[in-house]
Amino acid sequence: MINCLLQLNGRLNYLKKYLLLINLFNLKNKDINFILVRKGLFVCGLRKMEKDDVVSSTPAATEEAVMNDKKKEKKAKKLAEKELKLAKKLERENLKNEAAKVLDYVCEDINKDNYGYIKVSTLQKYADSIMELYNLEDIYNFFVKSEDCENEKREICVDKNVGDVKDTYNEENLLGKKKIWVRGRIHDIRSKGSIAFIILRHKLYSLQCILDIKNNNNDKNMMKWVSNLSLECIVDIYGEIKKPEIPIDSTNIKYEIHINKIFCLSKTMKELPFLLKDANMKETNDEITIKVNQDNRLNNRCFDLRTYANYSIFSLQSVICHIFRTFLLQHNFVEIHTPKLLGESSEGGANAFKINYFNQNGYLAQSPQLYKQMCINSGFDKVFEVGPVFRAENSNTYRHLCEYVSLDIEMTYKFDYMENVHFYDSMFKHIFKELTNNEKNKTFIKTIKNQYPSDDFVWLDKTPIFTYEEAIKILIKNGKLFLKEEDILTYDLTTDLEKELGKLIKLSHNTDYYIIINFPSSLRPFYTMYKEDDPKISNSYDFFMRGEEILSGSQRISDMKLLLENIKLFNLDPNKLNFYIDSFAYSSYPHSGCGIGLERVLMLFLGLNNIRKTSLFPRDPKRLIP
Repeated sequence: MINCLLQLNGRLNYLKKYLLLINLFNLKNKDINFILVRKGLFVCGLRKMEKDDVVSSTPAATEEAVMNDKKKEKKAKKLAEKELKLAKKLERENLKNEAAKVLDYVCEDINKDNYGYIKVSTLQKYADSIMELYNLEDIYNFFVKSEDCENEKREICVDKNVGDVKDTYNEENLLGKKKIWVRGRIHDIRSKGSIAFIILRHKLYSLQCILDIKNNNNDKNMMKWVSNLSLECIVDIYGEIKKPEIPIDSTNIKYEIHINKIFCLSKTMKELPFLLKDANMKETNDEITIKVNQDNRLNNRCFDLRTYANYSIFSLQSVICHIFRTFLLQHNFVEIHTPKLLGESSEGGANAFKINYFNQNGYLAQSPQLYKQMCINSGFDKVFEVGPVFRAENSNTYRHLCEYVSLDIEMTYKFDYMENVHFYDSMFKHIFKELTNNEKNKTFIKTIKNQYPSDDFVWLDKTPIFTYEEAIKILIKNGKLFLKEEDILTYDLTTDLEKELGKLIKLSHNTDYYIIINFPSSLRPFYTMYKEDDPKISNSYDFFMRGEEILSGSQRISDMKLLLENIKLFNLDPNKLNFYIDSFAYSSYPHSGCGIGLERVLMLFLGLNNIRKTSLFPRDPKRLIP
């Protein structure tokens, strides 16, 4: 096999070059395996001579022998031809790849100052001009603020090679710079003739960049290279920022950059699992409009998280945690971190993950319940925790996860556990207000609703509170449940009836948020305190959003004797809970607490239809990766 690399006169057309090549080496058409042409360079692959090309000296078989072996020979010949064809194809592909590498090596320095693949470390060469390297969020915030107050100076955070530095510019100063560097992912590329349009994306922001080889003195090779860039690769672009005469509808930054230089820092190495344009499409109840299904999204979760809605969802999740934590710290709470590997299930039920812990039985924590109370008994007064909990429930529903983030609170009270119920209520209303009043949060919510339309979440200044018995009677009165009054305290509300109750309360009270108290004692855990005048009713409470529970809590039993009695009543082994029971032996303040499902709160606030949308990497009975 011979490879030929020739630099032929650029004025000759390709046909003349081809004929010249054949005459030069005295070749025939069948001898040419392939030809690659790039930038005036020819790479020619010559076909390797096969055994079939040599005249055989073996005597011909007799006619009788041919007749006897005709079928066998025909079958063998077909198989040999098939194998030879496949081998030639593989060889041809390998040779093409090798030839392409040769061309890449020869041509790698052409226009290297204007475009190409580059390492971040190499950017030091351009340090003087890249001292101000903007991301799209910087540019968006800058121009939005500049448009709000045209002549005022505004702060913009720019990424410099010495770290994040605050510089002050106004719109006139930035445009006066004429040329800037910007970094982002390629969201879309459209090329037509001598012009290419690149849409850059970063977080929620997008910017149009234009490569015009006529006006910007760029060459055709640069245009070809840019047109072949893959979606989602990360590029640095240097060019002049301008305000276009015709407003841009496809981006949320209403300026554009005219490209002088473009370098690719990181390219995509695999075929995209789906197009982000499809993943960003609005979802409705019509399945035809759903371009990317849930399993495909979750199987490629890292890529799926690049959508505008997902970035907004998990930004809001971070905001909720921040508001929750800040609110409690301002009220003198102590943040704690309890163990998740336990020697006994924390809720005393069967839905705990059992593990082998160095030849001992261990369990993953269903909640930090026992340890929260032990901290109260240690004198901490008010504690909270943000952490994972685990439930071995084989429930493949839209609202259940096997692992979720729990926002847990435990606190003492002075006279009545309802003091704490009102405190939790005030905390939730504070969270709702912060989510809806903050401008940045409004942007997140709007972005999410653009893809997942839903009604706005509604709550009242004074939250409606119903007893469990009152809630059941509302369902009975409206024909949603048929139940005798004497059976109310033994009836466990189903999920469907909870939703129906939520709809009825929305109609009667115009709120998506309400509280139910005093559940039957038989429906609550062993550590729940009951009413002294009616032990069948517990001092417990659940908070609801859009007809679904998001908080569950109760007054805790703080008397050691009562606690032991209740443990036996629930058929639990007190010996396995001695570490917990003993903490009450040295006195205990009256206290209550609650557990809140973070993913469920966010799902219901946004009106989403599946809790997996609010779990970063969801764990359900069928999903353990990614």
